Amino acid sequence: MGYRTLLPLKSLYDFRGFKPNFSVVSKREIHVDLERTTTTGQCPVCKKKLRWVEQAYSRCIRDLDISGRRCYLHFAQYKIQCPCSYRGIEQLDFVDKYSRYSNAFEEYIAQLCGKMCLTDVSEITGVSWRAVKQIDKKYLAKNLVGLEHSAPTRIGVDEVAHQKGHKYLTVVRDIDKHRVVWVGEGRKKEVLDSFFKELGLEKTSRICVVVLDMWDPYIASVKEHCPTAEIVFDKFHISKKANEALDKIRKQEFAKAGKTKQIEMKHKRFVILKRQKNLNTKQKEDMQSIMKRNKRLYKAYLLKEQLADILDEPEEKTATNRLQKWMHNVKKARLPEFKAVLKTMQHYLYGILNYFKHKITNAASEAFNNKIGLLKRRAYGYRDLEYFKLKIINSCWRS
Repeated sequence: MGYRTLLPLKSLYDFRGFKPNFSVVSKREIHVDLERTTTTGQCPVCKKKLRWVEQAYSRCIRDLDISGRRCYLHFAQYKIQCPCSYRGIEQLDFVDKYSRYSNAFEEYIAQLCGKMCLTDVSEITGVSWRAVKQIDKKYLAKNLVGLEHSAPTRIGVDEVAHQKGHKYLTVVRDIDKHRVVWVGEGRKKEVLDSFFKELGLEKTSRICVVVLDMWDPYIASVKEHCPTAEIVFDKFHISKKANEALDKIRKQEFAKAGKTKQIEMKHKRFVILKRQKNLNTKQKEDMQSIMKRNKRLYKAYLLKEQLADILDEPEEKTATNRLQKWMHNVKKARLPEFKAVLKTMQHYLYGILNYFKHKITNAASEAFNNKIGLLKRRAYGYRDLEYFKLKIINSCWRS
């Protein structure tokens, strides 16, 4: 059985137009009655205060817990009709229209959602996970900083898988601000086109550098909307092409080798693909032993290492000259796998040379991709794509 008591709760419930009158306290719940101190209702559109009230509704909402007890607020809310043509519920500063929870309680739920999954938040607060999701989504949308407040001059474009079956999101980040500014569904040209359209012609014209991988739909979109921007290809994607060619040769040589050589080469893929400067003493010995017995694999390994060193070269002119020599070495090596890499690099040479000029990569995008992966794992996937996009921008936004 509950008991009724006067509450010195003015400091806790200092709401404009209301004062705490009394409370009913039980073992599990506290019910606080809020008495109106004004007969006016505020219009949410024009903010005008109106004395004429159509109707008063009794409401009960959930507030922050007190001493482990669930707290509920009881109050009267007015329905008003304003000369500005608004007709509906008045604006209150502690609760949104039609919400079953106070603003303070919703903010608390939104903070928890930034640290844990919806199910955990639901268990802690005693609110259904669907209601928790809607509250979190509402606060993410309210705090979202749209493209109208962004004016990037250097951007990075990357894709991230959000579902199995080649379901991708296009993620655009502001390189200088270190933040994600836009997320779109898919990785087609039309997806990136929509980003530039949302950004607007004036801001798009200010973009001078775009960092991306060698994905033709993105390249076509950038060339159409930012014809003066310099396209920079990420050095990690360039190195990846050489690593893939080396790995193909490793597999071919392993298949042709006898049992003794196969035993020696087994489980050495990581060692072969790793940079030589990062190998420990034991790995270097294993590498030397393998390369002495296989000249074709040794050639491919040297080409891979040379390209990685070139991409680390700080001087633009030196890097350009070394790249030309490397291309000549590939032709002399007569390795079909590396000739395919050479053909790709010649096709995209402009973006590789721009990398030597600007020395910027999409490494930050990969870090953001790790954050996005953590979001997915925490929630065991997202069915609501809009909610997922809001979570990505919120978690990958920092000054």
